Amino acid sequence: MIQRMKKLTFLVYHKEYDRFLVELQKLGVLHIQPSADQSKAEPDSLRQLKEQLAVVQDVKASLMKLTGQFDEDIVPAGVDVNLVGRVQAIAERLRIVENTLDKARRDERLLAPWGDIDKEQMERMHQAGLQEYYYKVSCAYFDRELADYSALEVSRDKKFVYFITFSLDGKEPEGIAALPLTLPAGLYSEVRAQVVALEEEQRQLIAERMEIAGNRIGSIKAYELELMNTIAREEANLDTLRAAGETVMVLEGWFPVTQCGVVEDFLKKADVYYEMRDPVDTDTVPTQFCNNRYNRMFERLTKMYGYPCYNEWDPTPIVAPFFTLFFAICMGDAAYGVIMIIYGLLEMAGKAKKTPILGEMLHGCGDMLVALGVATTMVGLALGTVFGTNVAEWSFVAVPQGVRDYYHFVQGNFPGTTYSFQMVAAIIIGVLHLCIAMIVKALLFSKKEGFVNNLGQWGWTLLMIGGIITGTLWAVGTLSQEATKFVLIGIGAVAAICIYFLNNVQRLRSKFVQGLIINPLAGLYDTYNMASGLLGDVLSYVRLYALCLAGGVLGSAFNSIGNMCAGSFAGGIVLAMVIYAVGHLLNLLLSGISAFVHPLRLNFVEYFKNAGYEGKGTVYEPFKNN
Repeated sequence: MIQRMKKLTFLVYHKEYDRFLVELQKLGVLHIQPSADQSKAEPDSLRQLKEQLAVVQDVKASLMKLTGQFDEDIVPAGVDVNLVGRVQAIAERLRIVENTLDKARRDERLLAPWGDIDKEQMERMHQAGLQEYYYKVSCAYFDRELADYSALEVSRDKKFVYFITFSLDGKEPEGIAALPLTLPAGLYSEVRAQVVALEEEQRQLIAERMEIAGNRIGSIKAYELELMNTIAREEANLDTLRAAGETVMVLEGWFPVTQCGVVEDFLKKADVYYEMRDPVDTDTVPTQFCNNRYNRMFERLTKMYGYPCYNEWDPTPIVAPFFTLFFAICMGDAAYGVIMIIYGLLEMAGKAKKTPILGEMLHGCGDMLVALGVATTMVGLALGTVFGTNVAEWSFVAVPQGVRDYYHFVQGNFPGTTYSFQMVAAIIIGVLHLCIAMIVKALLFSKKEGFVNNLGQWGWTLLMIGGIITGTLWAVGTLSQEATKFVLIGIGAVAAICIYFLNNVQRLRSKFVQGLIINPLAGLYDTYNMASGLLGDVLSYVRLYALCLAGGVLGSAFNSIGNMCAGSFAGGIVLAMVIYAVGHLLNLLLSGISAFVHPLRLNFVEYFKNAGYEGKGTVYEPFKNN
């Protein structure tokens, strides 16, 4: 549901406006109406505040990443504006230290076999005309080919010999099949000391940064909140109209009717002029959801698509049960549902936050995960699938014959057809989903435009739903064939008049003859769109059955592989257990992705399209302290 709103307009003397904004921000319920004049340039002060806020948020995010924290876990502390600069300085110094350390370590590795070379002695040799050359070669080759050569072995390890040769003419000796080396400047002991010093500095910087992340990040969050509050006031100033020579500030906004008591108390204390009224059709009213606990879990799905407009209906009460059902059908395994329930409970208790990948992806969704897990368990039991096994075929548990007969029924063909019962059930559920969408669209458009101006949509709704109900009553024997024929003829006649002649009553009223020609043509065009569109929409629901079947087959395949390993060789049971665990975990993740994406598509595409939902509403964002 959508919360009802009221509009407030304030007139405030300019010298008191800053104080008024502070108090209004403390109230925290008014959604400020954006100014109609969007030509105002953003002041430099506001732009600088936003840039500083971005810096603070980047710093906070980097610290949260180090500790695996979430933003809501951080308790704001006293503001320390210098702390952000210190974290940035640590990051910059760490970058320099790490780059310098990488180079120093490379130099250390190159100089280690040579030790501390006497640079003064080498300089005297250079003055005497001698030039040294550094090489490394495999031990075997050196001992075989170069032992008697004029080569001075300096050191060796398990693989290589490091040696020097000299030349009097300044030319590198020829014929030495070894890798020439260019040594870095400096002594080994100096480079080693540099590495030790850099490593110690690196440890200190990392320790300081971790200490800030663990103990003082609350100060950074407090600074972030302070900046956000200041920015909100500056933006409120931009949305304020100036009147009476800019001595009177005019501010408009919206608040939920549930907050009337709080607002009235505020208005009694505020020394300002105000006007309060209900919305009119021309107002752009922000949208706030007002749902029960179950539907609130699924508001996040509606928000992914877009908020409804104030004069529309909230699609969440329809999305919630159908998404739950579609998800459960796609998963289709009772054991997977139990695992989801356990993980969801752990997440809600705060025990699953550190789980790699899933911990961050599912953070805050524990309640919805439990609901989906319960539905998956129920549907899995209804279909007779547990960890990819068929309950009807269990031999290690005494399954009652009545239960086995039920599972054979739901796993067989639909009565009177050669089609799978589960596939037909998926199509029936899809048809029901689309029928609800058509009813919602007809009611919503009638609310917006009037019943008479929406007769074409009502014609299609009557034709589809009336035809389905009549056919169902005939199929179960409630209506005779003769009565069914007359009812269908009546429904078809009324629907045809609405679709082909009354689809645009305004056109008939203004230009009757023109309407008699254009309306039937428009009806034919709508007929083509409905016929082609509805067929594709209905077939989309077959994928529910396909995804359920794919998950079951894949789980069964892992079971078969594990069973083969368990009885094939000694220790095979251990490998089988690994295959069971890894295989079903992989199948659970793959099925979970499919079970999220396709039901979301069925709601966002098939349902929203047929329900006329656009999701172009304005989000209710109260002006408040963060």
